[in-house]
Amino acid sequence: MKIMLTGAGGPAAISVWKSLGAAHVLYMADMDARAPGLYLVPPAQRLVLPRGDDPAFADAAFDACMARGIDALVSTVDAELVPLARQRARFEGAGVRLPMSPLETLMLCRDKLALLDALKASTPVPAYALLEAGPLALDAPFPWFAKPRDGSGSRDLTLLPDAAALQALPRDGSLLVQEYLPGEEYSVDTYVRQDGLVIAAVPRERMKTDSGIAITARTVHVPQVIEAAVRAATAAGIRGVANVQFRRAADGVFKLLEINPRFPGTLPLTTAAGVDMPALMAAELAGEPLPDAMMPFTELMSVRYLTEKFVDPQEWRDLCRS
Repeated sequence: MKIMLTGAGGPAAISVWKSLGAAHVLYMADMDARAPGLYLVPPAQRLVLPRGDDPAFADAAFDACMARGIDALVSTVDAELVPLARQRARFEGAGVRLPMSPLETLMLCRDKLALLDALKASTPVPAYALLEAGPLALDAPFPWFAKPRDGSGSRDLTLLPDAAALQALPRDGSLLVQEYLPGEEYSVDTYVRQDGLVIAAVPRERMKTDSGIAITARTVHVPQVIEAAVRAATAAGIRGVANVQFRRAADGVFKLLEINPRFPGTLPLTTAAGVDMPALMAAELAGEPLPDAMMPFTELMSVRYLTEKFVDPQEWRDLCRS
């Protein structure tokens, strides 16, 4: 298949390239001509697209797919998911598959308040409240955390050690406050077949991070976390790949942090542990049968380091001009 990956500057796209590069024709796209992943493929398979939040992004992506005969467009960028899903019928009507969750699920995962409201009946969630005018009732002692209600990833988290810190925050409904979870964190890579059956849930412990990227991690069999991830992915309506994040509360219960409905950046560890999720996606796109039960995985640890690829600067100049 001809598959276009967006977000070539990030580890998620490069992780998918590592799994699929030998079996399929991969095109790499990014908004920045300096994105490292662009230079992992031949020059004819590189392209620059607008930002995901640019109104022109979806049209530009569609035109690029049509010009190159792309069979499937795989976005690894949070900001691109909803714009693409809004035009799913247009893409798929033209023969370009979009392996992602339904629009309603993508919007739910971006709204952290709506996600917790929707999943609290099936999945343990932290105590939480919307920070707005009026009394604030949060059944948890300080410290608390504050984070934007809308968005993705663990960006702009604010630790609130006491009530004084809380008073400095805007009460306009843009922030969510929740109990502090002091224990270990697990990111669970899940795969859900198009018929709704969860066939993989692999917990990864982020053992050491640098600038928000896990550089040392391990897969771990934690039945409580695996079961919670399956329930959360099912309740949210996930299809294909998602990363479901949990952290242990003071009482020992693992509680939901968020769901990222896209490929994660530490995917090579999950693949090496026995569950190649990009390959599962490609097989499902091709109509091949997938497993009917949860896939096993091994406990494995990875360390990550930088490496280099050297290219002629003229390749970058040519890409800028295009």
